[in-house]
Amino acid sequence: MVTTIMQNSAKTLLIISVLAATSLASAAMPNQWQLDNSHTRVGFSVDHMGFSTTMGHFSDVKGMVNYDIKAPNKTSMNFTIATDSIDTNWDARDKHLKTDEFFNVAKYPTMTFKSTKVTFINPQQAKVMGDFTMLGQTKPLTLDVTLNKIANSPLTKEPVVGFRATGNIDRAAYGMTAYATGITTNVPIQIDGELVEKKAK
Repeated sequence: MVTTIMQNSAKTLLIISVLAATSLASAAMPNQWQLDNSHTRVGFSVDHMGFSTTMGHFSDVKGMVNYDIKAPNKTSMNFTIATDSIDTNWDARDKHLKTDEFFNVAKYPTMTFKSTKVTFINPQQAKVMGDFTMLGQTKPLTLDVTLNKIANSPLTKEPVVGFRATGNIDRAAYGMTAYATGITTNVPIQIDGELVEKKAK
């Protein structure tokens, strides 16, 4: 019985220690974050006439996030994507996608997303509702976000938030209807990235 009491006491102390460490880590976390461009990818895929799936990404993305680990539902975010940075691993296709049949990068150099509401389902998963602007039109967009890991990087020793966000964009709703009979208009998107503390300028 004495052994059992000692084991239970040890477990209790361990739990208290873990909770204390978690509280300290939470207290040390910043509230303002920015995308780490070296570890962020905004990807998409489209069905090509039923033959194959064409994948691509945008390489120039900037984003700011206000996220307090102790008040997650107050989170807000704002992202800007340079349309000219599209990359589908084929130069001729990329050149075509930049024309006025698709992204019209000369007239619309950016796409933007600004959150309007963030609801955490549990500590790791959230629904992010916001306004997405493409080709000069703004429409609602919902992203499913998963927080992969929140910890200090073993390399930089600074806090990092790793995440994945997924959603679907109906390109035709924004006026991008070119080749709609062969190339799907419902475009799945996947954003994998890391957030680091926003640095003062």
